[in-house]
Amino acid sequence: MDKVRNLIAKHSGKIKYLFLCGAIIAAINTLSRADYNFVLYLYMFYVWTFMGNSAEEQRQDKIGTFYLLFYSLLIDIFWCLFWGSKWDNIPTVAHELTLLFSWCGIIVKIFVICLVGIMELDIIKSSLLQLLKAKDNRKSNFSEFIDE
Repeated sequence: MDKVRNLIAKHSGKIKYLFLCGAIIAAINTLSRADYNFVLYLYMFYVWTFMGNSAEEQRQDKIGTFYLLFYSLLIDIFWCLFWGSKWDNIPTVAHELTLLFSWCGIIVKIFVICLVGIMELDIIKSSLLQLLKAKDNRKSNFSEFIDE
């Protein structure tokens, strides 16, 4: 695992080009689908390239992009499955190309999630543990009311 992590860290500067690739795919999809991925990928390119003055700020921004990508991946898969079944009744070239490029975008997104996830695995684990601990420490607003 360390070899893979070192290899990814060595080429981490090239991940931003995957964001641009995803933005190009999303721009093509925008012709037939209201696609938020174009803006999402451009934002992540900006975060990955320009944001954060310190290494810690950059790591937090990268973890934020990881969670944002993961959430948007679930939305994209749901969209493809839902509209893919709806568009089977009306086969057109535009619909088929949109679904094809949507699945290509999902593959790029999975690849980026894996790269970022492997590279920042320790921070992702610790941030998930912090979220779970914070959830356990919250007190409930519920109190039992006994009617006499």
